[in-house]
Amino acid sequence: MFYILIGIVVVALIGYLSVVFYQRYFIKQIKQLEAHKGDLMALPIPERLTKLRSLHLTGESLQNFDRWEKQYEQITNHNFSTIEGYLFDAETANAKYQFIQVARILKQLRAYLTETDQDLLDVQDALENLLANEADTRQKIQRLREQYQQLRKRLLTKSFSFGPALDALEATLGRLEVDFDEANELTTAGDHLGAKAILQKLITETTQLEDQMERIPKRYNELANEFPEQLVEINDTYHQMLKEHYQFDDRQIEVKQQQLMDQLDKSTTLLSDLAIESVEANNDEIARGIDQLYDQLEAEMTAKKAVATQLPTTATFVQHAERQNHELLLELDHLNQSYALTHGELASAKQLQKQIGEEQALVEGHQAKIANHEAVYTAIAEDLTGIDERLTVIEEQQQAIHDQVASLHQGEVVANENLRQFELELRNLKRAVEKVNLPGLQQKYLDFFFVVSDEIQKLDHDLNQIKINLDDIAKQLILVQEDLDELKAKTDTLIDSALITEQLLQYANRYRADFPAIQEACVTVQTIFNEEYDYAKAVDLLATALEKVDPGAYTQVEKAYYDQKSDATN
Repeated sequence: MFYILIGIVVVALIGYLSVVFYQRYFIKQIKQLEAHKGDLMALPIPERLTKLRSLHLTGESLQNFDRWEKQYEQITNHNFSTIEGYLFDAETANAKYQFIQVARILKQLRAYLTETDQDLLDVQDALENLLANEADTRQKIQRLREQYQQLRKRLLTKSFSFGPALDALEATLGRLEVDFDEANELTTAGDHLGAKAILQKLITETTQLEDQMERIPKRYNELANEFPEQLVEINDTYHQMLKEHYQFDDRQIEVKQQQLMDQLDKSTTLLSDLAIESVEANNDEIARGIDQLYDQLEAEMTAKKAVATQLPTTATFVQHAERQNHELLLELDHLNQSYALTHGELASAKQLQKQIGEEQALVEGHQAKIANHEAVYTAIAEDLTGIDERLTVIEEQQQAIHDQVASLHQGEVVANENLRQFELELRNLKRAVEKVNLPGLQQKYLDFFFVVSDEIQKLDHDLNQIKINLDDIAKQLILVQEDLDELKAKTDTLIDSALITEQLLQYANRYRADFPAIQEACVTVQTIFNEEYDYAKAVDLLATALEKVDPGAYTQVEKAYYDQKSDATN
């Protein structure tokens, strides 16, 4: 029983302590939220409102101020009383130990405080922006006013540097003055947002004006001083050159000068309209045109000096080419009496002579133009370069023709040497056949022998003509050499076959008594040898018969024959 009482006391004590703990915990929470409310109420929004009222705002600025002031009044009249109600309900529930109810109320209160906090910050930021816009607008207008005054002062003190653009620049300053007055009026009246809108326009116009006043003097100086002076100098130089008998194609310089003067007038008009980008583009084009005129005049003077040196050189070049071609024609005419010129050498040389004459006419024409003061030196200098290039090609062609015919005589000598060699080889072949004392020769061999002999005779005949066609001779040399090589091969085969046949017959004598087939083969071979003169067939027939009774016999006889032949040759 005692322990039960102790347990009840302990439970009661724990319950009491828990109630005390939660009550104090929520009291602390309530006080923190109440302090948060105090922080919100302490925001310096009323001071901002008072300061803005003193500025006597108007227009859009006043509309914005009224909207945010009403929102602040709604927050103070409604939100703060609602927050106070939440705090009272929480304190009441906490005093009655309704802790779950307290926790729910505090949760709602925190959310409402967060929302109110954000609303108040929005109001505060908006009011501070209104104040900042007012100060910023005044400062910017003041800085622009100072910049404007500097531009006006510069325009007055250096009006001479703006030329036809002066009136338009002054008109722009007038429009800026009107905009400044309007901005000041709006600022003084308190419509700072309206003034800020005009301020953006002022910034753009002032910046543009400053940029124009920075760029115009350089371009006006080009139009008023640089370009006219350069055009006068070009015109004076041009007319002085005409007096010195310079010539220019179709008077293009005068046309170009007039075009540039028209462009000067165009740039002046554009400048008066402040079309500075167009002025700059047009002035750059004028500068390029003036440079081209300078270059053209300088090129003509430079060309005159070059022509004075180049023309005599080119004239000498023409004479040299003409002399070389004359010598080449004489050489070709002489060679044409002894050799057939089959590659059109004579016609090519005559064509070169015609081309040289044309170049000579051009040179003489230029000499006449210079003598008659009609020369455009740049055109002559360019033409002389072309003449030199063409004469160089002509000389190369002359040399090629010369090289082509220079070997004709040597070709004849070589052809005669080959002819003598062919005749010697043919005689040697004939003696070689006669030396072996053959009973006869087949007709096809004799026919081919006489074909080669006739080819050599024709070659000899053609080489002994008054006018030789070396191209045809060269073809004959190739043909004779090929046929003579073939004849040599046929002759070697014929002699080798005949001599081997004789040795095979001697070798076969040892078997004729014992082998009727050998006896029969020997009789047949002798008939073929002595009557048909087919020595290769005789070898094959007898070799075949001997191999049947004495394998390797033919190889033995053949080897002995070629060994003996090799020894005799060495």
